[in-house]
Amino acid sequence: MNSIIICEGSTDSILLQYFLRKAYGWEDTSERIPLSRKFRTFRKLKKEERTLCIGGSGGASQIEDKFDYILELNSFATNGEEYNKIIILTDRDEVDTEVDFCTKISRILTARTVYTDQTIKNNEWVHCKMKNGQGKEISVDLLLLVIPFEQTGAMETFLLDAIAEMDTYDNTIIKQGNVFVDSVDPDKRYLSKRRYVTKAKFDVYFSVRTAAEQFVERQNLLKSVPWEEYLLIQDSFKKFKDL
Repeated sequence: MNSIIICEGSTDSILLQYFLRKAYGWEDTSERIPLSRKFRTFRKLKKEERTLCIGGSGGASQIEDKFDYILELNSFATNGEEYNKIIILTDRDEVDTEVDFCTKISRILTARTVYTDQTIKNNEWVHCKMKNGQGKEISVDLLLLVIPFEQTGAMETFLLDAIAEMDTYDNTIIKQGNVFVDSVDPDKRYLSKRRYVTKAKFDVYFSVRTAAEQFVERQNLLKSVPWEEYLLIQDSFKKFKDL
């Protein structure tokens, strides 16, 4: 069985690779396949006879195009080559992000002649039917994950919340760092966009937590945290066990 997770960028991709290896025993193949050229970042994992690709699309605005492309590949695929499970992971940057994504996904499904009797909902598997390149009806399961589930925010917000929930000391550091970032640049000379503010809060916390490694690349900092032990991460990603 082939599965794919379509996410926004490198932070999401690195976290997913780490979590899937640690929590569910997936192994990185370091294999490059033609599909990888369609994504900004791309990894292929394997577990027994199953494969799982993780594609970073290069931003939320690119996710729909990548999803549409995967359905197109399915429509040309021979038996056994299709992607049977597709997960879309995106940030809840705005209050209406979830509704917008559900609407756009539904339109793509209709355009690609993919049928389902379910309504697209966040954090729920949607069972679909379509035909592959040989005219055979195949099952495709779709999962939309707009994270955080209960509030607006980016992946960095979600990760800081997971840490804060588990440790009161770190929670205090995160809160004080957030206050600093919110007030340090009143003229918006450097933190001119909300996503810059979000990333700054994330980086301020890790500058304190890993001060001795302040010049280490972000991907290595992410890999240094045992994310599989954090309850919020476990709960949010628990449907990955179905892959």
